[in-house]
Amino acid sequence: MRITAMLLAIMTVLAAPGAAEFYSVTSKMANVRSGPGGANESLWQVLRYAPFEVLGRSGAWTHVRDYEGDEGWVHGSVLSKVRAVAVKTEKANLRETPGGEITWVLDRGYPMKLLKTEGNWVQVSDGETTGWLHRSVVWGLEEDEDG
Repeated sequence: MRITAMLLAIMTVLAAPGAAEFYSVTSKMANVRSGPGGANESLWQVLRYAPFEVLGRSGAWTHVRDYEGDEGWVHGSVLSKVRAVAVKTEKANLRETPGGEITWVLDRGYPMKLLKTEGNWVQVSDGETTGWLHRSVVWGLEEDEDG
């Protein structure tokens, strides 16, 4: 009886929804592989600051999901907790200030480091250009995230 209660408690904790864990790529480019290991097929490549939702781990490898819902494996040595977002719409206007002049039009999937949030706006940078994007055009934020 005691073991059954303990197992139920453990299963409840494991099944309880928690906050999504996000990591981003720290290297200039990284391979997303079909399985945990360098011998597995490279499915696609991503740029620095590409954000991922962490699904699990196997040794040094991290099972991830991207902004399109695609899954793969990335080596942990190229990931960090640096917050980042990716453009989830076809195009997104990078602005000088929240609601201000457009300085650059970004394509779908373009990753940028998250600097801070301000209401419905996020300040981002790719290391060379800094600006503001509306929250509605990016993926990688938790709904209640306040920066």
